[in-house]
Amino acid sequence: MLRIDETSNTLVAPQAGGLVTEGNPDRAELLALLAASWNAFSTELGHPSLRLVAAEPIPGLDFLAFDEQAGRAVVVQVTSAVEFNEVGRALAAAAQVASWDAAALSAVHESLSATVPGDSPQVVLIAGGFDAATQGTVEWLARRHGVELSCFAVSFLRFGAERLLTVRREFPPRDAHTPDPAAEVQQLLGDAAPSVGVATTGPVLDEAASTPPPGA
Repeated sequence: MLRIDETSNTLVAPQAGGLVTEGNPDRAELLALLAASWNAFSTELGHPSLRLVAAEPIPGLDFLAFDEQAGRAVVVQVTSAVEFNEVGRALAAAAQVASWDAAALSAVHESLSATVPGDSPQVVLIAGGFDAATQGTVEWLARRHGVELSCFAVSFLRFGAERLLTVRREFPPRDAHTPDPAAEVQQLLGDAAPSVGVATTGPVLDEAASTPPPGA
């Protein structure tokens, strides 16, 4: 969980206070927060090797990152809402990046010279939440068609006078060793505090299921 520092417009560790639900900011504010605090945010995602190399390098692509561990380009699309069309927007951006040759990749950032031209980038979706249609489509793309795609839902809370950002992974499903953001919130509140719905873990998708998108 990260606190939004209103003075520096960055994400930092939280301080004590009362926890209440806070409405998500608009997309422009969320993009600015992530761009200014990418290292802290990527660690919160569980991907500290993900380095931001460009913000909006082309129309329709929010962030382009480089996975230092995998040596792969990563397309990151961001919205504070729950929107099914984000999947299509992400795939369109990934297709553009996959079409770039070595010169075009290096022109965006020198670290991308380590990627293989024509290789399909990984895709990361950041959103206020994911409905059943989106979850089914993402799972179908990943399991049936091998698209390397992950989804993270962000929630915003108020902790005393401070705003907090929490992140939970929606896809692939969390395993037993992945920290539970709801448990972190409960630890901050104390054992006697009531459960806070906005910070609870999202539904775990069935590993054996393979749900096609609507109309398929």
